[in-house]
Amino acid sequence: MTYLADANLICEPTKLRASEKACHWLEEHDAEIVIDAVVLAEICDGIAALPEGRKKRDLEQWFERLRGSVTCLPWSDETAIVWAGLHQDIRRSGFTVGIKDTMIAASAKLHGLTVATRNINDFARCGVTVLNPFD
Repeated sequence: MTYLADANLICEPTKLRASEKACHWLEEHDAEIVIDAVVLAEICDGIAALPEGRKKRDLEQWFERLRGSVTCLPWSDETAIVWAGLHQDIRRSGFTVGIKDTMIAASAKLHGLTVATRNINDFARCGVTVLNPFD
């Protein structure tokens, strides 16, 4: 099985008080994990927002290692079409799910992937299979 890791999971090992369970899951499933361009952008944006200093430099180095070690699915025209349908389905349902989460869900749906995240409720509303490695 292949998992599309959400930013909250893929970044967990960089935290001071990282979840041992999530970090162990990442190690155990390393070969089965991909991210998409939206997750990559979320991580890059978070690092860019940090003030200059050691933490930012350390995360920039971690980010470059991540980019070299994980497959990143592109945001494609096909993904955009899947996203539009998914986004409208959610709007009609009366739920609110963040744009970035719906974009990640569209990638998962298009590629038949399970989303690995702590944010199971929003992704479940998107109609994709979800796994919470933090539990």
